[in-house]
Amino acid sequence: MKKRSFRILCTALLCILCSSTAVRATSCHQVDGMAGGAPGSENVFLQFTYQFAGMDRYRKGSDTQSLDEAKAYTKPDGTTYTSLPVSMDMVRYTMTAGYEFSPRFKAYASLPYVRNTMDMTSSLGAMLGWQDMTMEPTSGVGDAVLMGMYRLKGGQETGPTNAVYLGLGVKAPTGSSTERYADGRLVHFHMQPGTGSWDPLLTVLYTTTADHLTLQADAGYQYTTSNREGYEAGDSTSVGLAGRYAVSQVLGLSAGLTYVHTGRASDRNGRYYDPAANNSLMDDPANTGGDSLWFSPGVQALPVKNLALEARVKLPLWESVNGIQLVARSIWSAGISYRF
Repeated sequence: MKKRSFRILCTALLCILCSSTAVRATSCHQVDGMAGGAPGSENVFLQFTYQFAGMDRYRKGSDTQSLDEAKAYTKPDGTTYTSLPVSMDMVRYTMTAGYEFSPRFKAYASLPYVRNTMDMTSSLGAMLGWQDMTMEPTSGVGDAVLMGMYRLKGGQETGPTNAVYLGLGVKAPTGSSTERYADGRLVHFHMQPGTGSWDPLLTVLYTTTADHLTLQADAGYQYTTSNREGYEAGDSTSVGLAGRYAVSQVLGLSAGLTYVHTGRASDRNGRYYDPAANNSLMDDPANTGGDSLWFSPGVQALPVKNLALEARVKLPLWESVNGIQLVARSIWSAGISYRF
């Protein structure tokens, strides 16, 4: 039961670690091993995860918008945008390591490598119409996440398991947020590999396990701070419910619902958004943040001892965004993990 609970917690926490990525994507867009001797069996956890988010549709509030409707969208000052994103792909390769210091306390570190690509269209004036273009991709190390999880109660070794965990962590600005175009302008904030800010993280996790079924409820909060350029992404809150059923010793099926709220961003120094120089819909902080509800079916396989494979897709059931935004149609992920 201890081995199973450790695997459940690792998987659940990784979902929480990925939540800031999903929020950022959908709003366009976060070891003292010798203390008790050498790490023992099943105390070390490693996972490699691939994640793909494809954005190719618009929403205004909760309504779907076409590209032509986005071109005609009127800002509060009565003007329209002259530069719009048409599609954007965000790919993340994330390595996560976890260590169990004691039966009650576990720590994790996660570091992604990101690659973002985007197609845009820009207005050349009433007579010349719109011109499509592909932006130069941006890639690099993203923002690292450090998290500690403490079991507040529960987690007995045999029989049904009910446990409550409290997690505290931070998203560190290890990724660049100051990539620039050839003309010296900053690349769109949502295209940057990192955010440039230190963001505290808080999560509460409840799990209950009986026979072949595991149920999980979690809530997380990310408090964002400003980067050196004066840009501050919106705080985010997530609440989730999920279930996992062990079909056999080597196969499991899962499904979950996650509600995400993200606040509106702020670009107080106008470093990323300058209407006079580049009147871009994507750069306007008015078009950031909102609310969404996601459904996440998945499958897990345990082909050999200590090795786990997992694949899942996140599908938006409902969205309501601030302003008008390019949003994700789906977010796909696949991972492989091993416990030592």
